[in-house]
Amino acid sequence: MDTFETNWLKALEERFGEIDGIVEVQANDDQPEIKVIYFENLPEEGTLTAVTCGLSQASHPDWEEGSKPELIVSLDTKDQSWGFAAGFFASAFFNEKRFSYGDIFQIDDPISDESEMSAYLVFAPSFLSQEEATFELPDRTIHLQGLYPLFESEIDLYDEIGLEKFWHLDGFDLYDVKRKPVRG
Repeated sequence: MDTFETNWLKALEERFGEIDGIVEVQANDDQPEIKVIYFENLPEEGTLTAVTCGLSQASHPDWEEGSKPELIVSLDTKDQSWGFAAGFFASAFFNEKRFSYGDIFQIDDPISDESEMSAYLVFAPSFLSQEEATFELPDRTIHLQGLYPLFESEIDLYDEIGLEKFWHLDGFDLYDVKRKPVRG
């Protein structure tokens, strides 16, 4: 019998190739379990890509009927903490948040030991066209939403200048987990 998870994993493998690992994340006992699927060297050598499995089981009034998000993060790292954080946010805010472009998710501590960044900004996936980020499954359409790590100090700047200006600031590198905080 086909289940969402089976169909989603198959669709991801068809688009991205062999899965290199899967971890389960649950924000707390009251929240759903989310799986995080890892792809090494995607889209290029040295880049780790993680995709959630389970957020699209949620419901939100702002989502178009039959169209649901899953999250994707691609960074130049081997540290799976970045993907784990995506799963954590998906679990913690299941049925609560839209996970739409411009949304920010933050924790108190750094996401990884590699950096002091403690937040994610939601925007279009870095290496996929809109068509490539859309998956037609038997029971739903999934749109991948990209996550980009931010420093706490960058959140106020982002709020002040907006997504477009922030995105083009000198020093903002989509893939670099060791980058320095950008300034306006």
